[in-house]
Amino acid sequence: MDMESGIHAGYRAAAKLYEEKTGIKVKVETFTPDDTYRQKFQAAANSKNLPDVMNWWAAAGDSIENSVVELSGEIGDDILSTYYSAAMDPIIVTQSQVDSWQADKNATNIQKSLKAGQFYGLPLDIGGFFTFYGNKKIIEEAGLSAEAPQTWEEFVSMMETIKEKTGTPGLVFGAKLPDLWENWAGSALSIMLNEPQGYIDLLERNSKLSDPANLPVVKAMETLADKDLLMPGILSTDIDGADQAFAAGKAAFDLGGSFTMSTLLAMGMNPEDIIAFPVPPLEGSKITSWTTDPFTLTMMSVNKDSKNKEDALDFIKFLTADPDAAIAFANAAYTVPALNLGDRSAELEPSLKAISDAFSTEPGPYSQASPAINTFRGKHKEWEVYAQSMQSMMEKKMSAEEVAKKFDDTMESLKASGN
Repeated sequence: MDMESGIHAGYRAAAKLYEEKTGIKVKVETFTPDDTYRQKFQAAANSKNLPDVMNWWAAAGDSIENSVVELSGEIGDDILSTYYSAAMDPIIVTQSQVDSWQADKNATNIQKSLKAGQFYGLPLDIGGFFTFYGNKKIIEEAGLSAEAPQTWEEFVSMMETIKEKTGTPGLVFGAKLPDLWENWAGSALSIMLNEPQGYIDLLERNSKLSDPANLPVVKAMETLADKDLLMPGILSTDIDGADQAFAAGKAAFDLGGSFTMSTLLAMGMNPEDIIAFPVPPLEGSKITSWTTDPFTLTMMSVNKDSKNKEDALDFIKFLTADPDAAIAFANAAYTVPALNLGDRSAELEPSLKAISDAFSTEPGPYSQASPAINTFRGKHKEWEVYAQSMQSMMEKKMSAEEVAKKFDDTMESLKASGN
C-alpha cells in the first residue's frame, strides 16, 4: 500500500458512508508528492477548474484563500466545539498575523486582505511527536509481551532482552538531526521528571543541567549508548532512514510522531505487527504518563466557484465532525481525526487509539512549557552545544556528566557576554 493510497482509502471510506446517507456520490482523486499537488492546485485555480472540495495543509495565509469559501459565516460553534480544543488554532486568522502581514512588505496581497477571525477550512486530522513504535514480532521473539513499557527503565530492560535474545538493536531514530532527540523525546522526559516548571527553569537559565534533578534525563541517553542499544550507524540516519530501518526489522523500536504510522504502513509493515506508545517516564517522575497537545495537520476547504457549494460544505462538515465518518476515515488513512471522539475513540485501530489517548483534549504539560521552548530553545545557543554533545555521547565519546558540564559552562559564558 503506498502512502497516498492510505489517505485515498480514508476518503473512499468516508465518501461511501456519505453516499449511503445522502445518495450523493463523491469522486476522490489524490496526487503525490506535495510539490505535484501544489502545482496541480495552482494550475486548476488559475483556470477556475478546482474540484468542489480540497484537502490542504492547516494554515492561514497560505495562498489558497482567493480560491476557497471563507467559512466563519457558514460554520457555527455546534461544529467548532466538537474538535480538539486547539484544532482550529492554525486555521483561524489571528490579529497578530493581520498586524504582521500589514507591516511586512513581502506579505502577499492575499495575506494583506485577510481579517482576524476568518477561516477557510475545517480541521481534518491532528498529529504530535513523542511516539515510540515497537515491532511486535521482534518483541515476542525475545519472549516478551508486546505491551507498552510503563517506565523508561522498563523500556531499557526490554531493549536489553531483545538485543540479548534476538541480536536486534533496541532503538533507531533520525539522530543525524542533532536536535531531534530533544524535540521528540528528551523534552518529554524532562517535563515529566520535574514538571513543566523544571524544564522552564532550565530554558530560562535558572537551573543547571548538572543539577541532580536534571542529570537523569541526560543519563537516559547515556544508558542507551553504554549498553549498545542504539542501531549502528544511527548518527548518519535521517528520519526517513530511521523509519526504513525499523520497517526492515533492523531495530526493535523507532521514535517518531503520530504521522509515522502511515509511513511505516507505506513501507509494507502490517498494522497488527506494530505497537505505539508515548515516551515513558523515568522512575520517580512527578508526571507518570505523557500527554501532548496535538497540532492540526490538514484541513478541508470548499471551492468558492463550486456549482455544488451547499453539498460540498455539507460533505466537509460530515467528514470532519460526524463521528462515523471521522472513524472510517481515520482507520483507513491511519491518522488521528481532529474530531474529539470521546468514548468512541475505542473504535479506532489499536495503534491509532494508543496515539490518540496520548493527545490531551485540554492544554497539557507541554503547552505550559511551550512558550519558553519557543522563546529560548533556539535563542540560547547552549542548546545547540547540547544537541552536538548528545551526538558525541551516542558515540561514547562523552559521559552524561561531561555533556551537562559543557552545557552549563556554555550557558554561563553566554550569560556573562550578554547572549
